[in-house]
Amino acid sequence: MNKKNLLVLGVIIALIAVVAVLAAVIPQQRTISENAPALSTDAPVVPTEAPAATDAPAAAEAPAATIEPARAYLLVSVQGSVYEPIPLTEEGSYTVKQGEDMTNVIHVTPDSIWMESSTCDNQDCVLQGTVSLDNMHSRVLSNMIVCLPNQVVLELHTLDSLKTVLGLQE
Repeated sequence: MNKKNLLVLGVIIALIAVVAVLAAVIPQQRTISENAPALSTDAPVVPTEAPAATDAPAAAEAPAATIEPARAYLLVSVQGSVYEPIPLTEEGSYTVKQGEDMTNVIHVTPDSIWMESSTCDNQDCVLQGTVSLDNMHSRVLSNMIVCLPNQVVLELHTLDSLKTVLGLQE
């Protein structure tokens, strides 16, 4: 690895650390305004108590009492708004649209996620590769894919880690 790559990697890790500290200090807003980005899918919509994934999903304001069983879950945050977790039961793609000029396409399988495409200039999120249940503990960004320009964060979770993140009690 050359010095430039190490510097970029160091900056990304520092930014993630700052975001983690701020997230712990500042109460998280878990509502989505009417101007929130739309999250849509070309994959079959799995029936849940939350609105279908083809509509703007509800924020994880009050976690549902039950979570649909799956091996893995996708948690999407856009500009600080956290969407309902998506159980990864089938392969497909989700599109996050923010206005006319910002779009991220997320590809999912039952046990992995990756950023298929993005309208950001640097494409770092696309180059971050695949997060899977097998590799998420050995990746630099762990279970996350981050698109800083579009402010989109993807997180791959198991049921146990999802319950911890959402604060659900057993």
